[in-house]
Amino acid sequence: MYLTKSDFVLAETCPTKLYYKRLRYPSLEDDDPYLEFLADGGYMVETMAKLLFPEGHEMRCSSDPEADFAETKRALMTGDAALFQATVIHENLLAIVDILRKEGSTLRLIEVKSSSIDSEADGANPFRGKRGDISSGKRKYLVDVTFQAIVLRRAFPDFEVVPHLCMVDKARIATANVTFDKFHIIRGREDNRRARPEVSYSGDSVSVRSEHVLSIVDVSQEVAELESDVASCAEKLAVSLRTDPITRIAPSIGKHCKNCEFRLPTKGDGQNGFRECWGALGDVEPHILDLYQLGRLGGASRDLAAELANDGKASSLDVPREALTGSFGAQQRRQIEYSAQGRECVDPHLPEILLRHRYPLHFIDFETSRIAVPYHEGMHPYEQTAFQWSCHTIREAGGPLEHAEWLNTEEAFPNFEFAKALMRQIGNEGTVHVWSHHEKTALRDIRRQMEAYGHNYPGLAAWLDAVTEDNNGRLVDLCQLARDFYFHPMMKGSFSIKYVLPAVWHEDIALRESPDFLQYVTYDEDGRLLDPYASLPPLPIGEKEEVVNEGTGAMRVYQEMVFGLTKDDPNTCEKYRQLLLQYCQLDTAAMVMIWRHWTAAEAESENKGV
Repeated sequence: MYLTKSDFVLAETCPTKLYYKRLRYPSLEDDDPYLEFLADGGYMVETMAKLLFPEGHEMRCSSDPEADFAETKRALMTGDAALFQATVIHENLLAIVDILRKEGSTLRLIEVKSSSIDSEADGANPFRGKRGDISSGKRKYLVDVTFQAIVLRRAFPDFEVVPHLCMVDKARIATANVTFDKFHIIRGREDNRRARPEVSYSGDSVSVRSEHVLSIVDVSQEVAELESDVASCAEKLAVSLRTDPITRIAPSIGKHCKNCEFRLPTKGDGQNGFRECWGALGDVEPHILDLYQLGRLGGASRDLAAELANDGKASSLDVPREALTGSFGAQQRRQIEYSAQGRECVDPHLPEILLRHRYPLHFIDFETSRIAVPYHEGMHPYEQTAFQWSCHTIREAGGPLEHAEWLNTEEAFPNFEFAKALMRQIGNEGTVHVWSHHEKTALRDIRRQMEAYGHNYPGLAAWLDAVTEDNNGRLVDLCQLARDFYFHPMMKGSFSIKYVLPAVWHEDIALRESPDFLQYVTYDEDGRLLDPYASLPPLPIGEKEEVVNEGTGAMRVYQEMVFGLTKDDPNTCEKYRQLLLQYCQLDTAAMVMIWRHWTAAEAESENKGV
């Protein structure tokens, strides 16, 4: 059984994961829409990279790696060549190289990534930090190409192997030939989601060679630094695959298990890698791994989760109180205390703060996208596109709840019309509530784009500056208020609105009885109250029913509506529009629900004489 580069990259973080992956244990990544979205961008970038080598030849990737390797060897014997997806094997190490270019006795290994560098801002070497050491954020890409270089050098010892990383360059600007609409994903059968899709290109394949948005960087020095450690780790992992059945490398459990893809939320007797690692400690509630800012617990260098596990404990209630210090100690203590009591905490300061906010009260949410291959000519890779907003407004105390929305449905660059419509909606008065910093970042991006694109509109620049000014009291982050003053055991240490809303919804019957929110009251077949995000109705599109209930889904549907193969089908586009509108509307309705619940706590305290 071969150790592939994807195996290695996964197992380097935790060698036990290799066993779970190869035995196909259920994983949170199996149906992760965000990872699939990123993969689609990766396929497009890879296609763009291949267009730089018009002499390139697509190699076979079959179920017979030995035969594929034999084909690679034959192709390299015919003279200089550029091979796409070339299979290379040494013993039971296997690499499939994105682009392998033979130039005499030199093999240029080019690993293509959809992640970005900035050739202007990053300096001469984008893979090293200010102190000259390898950047931690880029290390995983270098480890990937190092593994391939090792396999290549061992398989072809008579060649000089020169490793490169090809990455999206945010300093470059997209022309009409390298925009998103020129690349089309062609998928195979729906029942074979693991199959690699094809990507077609409809632009000028000659012009793209000079107009692309990529940088190819020689990483020989970085690979040389990593090669010894990577080779040692690869050999250890390869040995574990040579046995039948394969060997499970014993885990070292601790705080790094918090975000393990094999940590499934379901209970039961099925395969569960996390539970096999942690044993009975995996089912403990409230679990230590769900503690807010676990990585900072007891100091960044200390692993209290591992210490507790070694003592046969895994509950956050077992955390020594002296460890709850530092900038997150108050939140951690609140979580532990109220988890033990099984009830929510609304700090009295929270409703007091909210009731001081100036009317009208606005609650806004944006849907945006940052992608490798830009939507529009003139954009940089990963430059932000803002395509939708929702706004709920309460104009005076006790006043009705109003709703407004804006959604781009045209192929034109939307950001400035997006901002103009929002300015007209919320104006210069009142308090603007958001959840987290995303909206402020998006508005500041649009302000910079006005300068970069030479866009002038009366009052817009000044309005953007004013509404995003720090500490002006107008833009209020409800997520930060939740971190400082709120906790519910259902949140499990997360302050995402996707966790806070279900907690509030479960807690507050008055919300469920409000005419403003009745549309979100639904129950499962067993009579259990559902999360409002689970209440959003799907719509039939083609042979499937589609629903948008998270941000990645919104980005995908927007792309299909504006740029996809069905963009000229008004019926399908209208369904996409409805899916986007109902999702974004719920995001701002969710903030209103949370705000009402929190402010109601003030009245409850007064009624109780607190």
